[in-house]
Amino acid sequence: MNKQITFLKALSFMHFGGKAIILPFLPLFLHYQNFNSIEIGTIMGVSPLISIFAQPFIGFVSDKYKTIKRLLILLYFAVIAASFGIFFFGDFWIVFLSFIVFHFALSPCTPLIDSMCIQSLGTKRKHDYGKIRLWGSVGFALTAIISGPILSWVGIDKIYILLWLITLLTIFLISFLKDQNQSTTPVHLKGVAEVINNKKFVVFLLLCLLVMIPHRTNDTMIVLHLENLGATTLLVGLAFGLAAASEVPVFYFLTKKMSEYNPLLLLGIVATIYTVRWALYGLITSPFIIALFQLSQGITFGLFWLIALQTAVSFVPNHLRSTGQALLTSTCFGLGGAIGGTVGGWILDHLGSMVMYRVMALLTLIAVIAIFLTYRSSLQKEALAKVKTS
Repeated sequence: MNKQITFLKALSFMHFGGKAIILPFLPLFLHYQNFNSIEIGTIMGVSPLISIFAQPFIGFVSDKYKTIKRLLILLYFAVIAASFGIFFFGDFWIVFLSFIVFHFALSPCTPLIDSMCIQSLGTKRKHDYGKIRLWGSVGFALTAIISGPILSWVGIDKIYILLWLITLLTIFLISFLKDQNQSTTPVHLKGVAEVINNKKFVVFLLLCLLVMIPHRTNDTMIVLHLENLGATTLLVGLAFGLAAASEVPVFYFLTKKMSEYNPLLLLGIVATIYTVRWALYGLITSPFIIALFQLSQGITFGLFWLIALQTAVSFVPNHLRSTGQALLTSTCFGLGGAIGGTVGGWILDHLGSMVMYRVMALLTLIAVIAIFLTYRSSLQKEALAKVKTS
């Protein structure tokens, strides 16, 4: 078991390290390939729409055939194959379609790895999930910080070398893992429909979506925002590195604490902090200060993901765990990324990045109101239920 957990930590490190190549530097690569803001926003934003279907589909396949390891190996090889169209062709449609295939393969890997972590930990150690996930933040932070000067030296056009190296190392690590604690309960589409028809789960997903749309806009557009403010490639890498590093103490120290409080209350507090964060981004003109403010990522996204993942798991039965986690991820990162990237790109191109961040702050403020109204409604229902039973 200890060997399995060790390799899962290493896998999280490499998986999110690979994302640290794509998220900060692919928009910059496309910019230097003469794509405009709308085209970059479309590639980075609309393409994740495919994950809305890819993640639940792959999650269902994993649950049905009781394997995560073999699927992960297949998906990572598909990532390498699809990347050829992104890095070696300058035509918009080739890059766009290649990124759809690329994202179809890469996006399900995160919920699959999360599912393998939770299965490997079991019920007694489930609160140790954050201690595995923090290695993903460490991997993202170190890769983002190191990649900045490396790409400045070798050229942004050589980004594929770093991605392929990390992906191959990731496949190597997966070979040491074992599928564990797979439920013997058969999985059918009818069971998946029951998860989707769970009203409380769907409402929770929609609230998470409201919070994540601005977050995903920032993921895609902060590179262009920082460049507009005069940031260097090194500062862009530092901004993403600081954001990821700030998640580490949150994942390490607060995982167990999350279960002690109402998830809607915590989600409302996180959304409030997000609102302040985006409002400040829309006022500050110094790229260095914006980069430092990325440290708020830990208290916003770090807390959000702990709340969202633990709550989502509580809504679904064990034999559909990969499917439930995939639905959460596809909603937050797929649909949220599609809306955030596309709309954010349009606002940035027509009104500027400062206005974009102010709109993001307004949307998270709406999310705050919706979350606390839902929280109050849930408390009233609980109180009414207690009165009826007494």
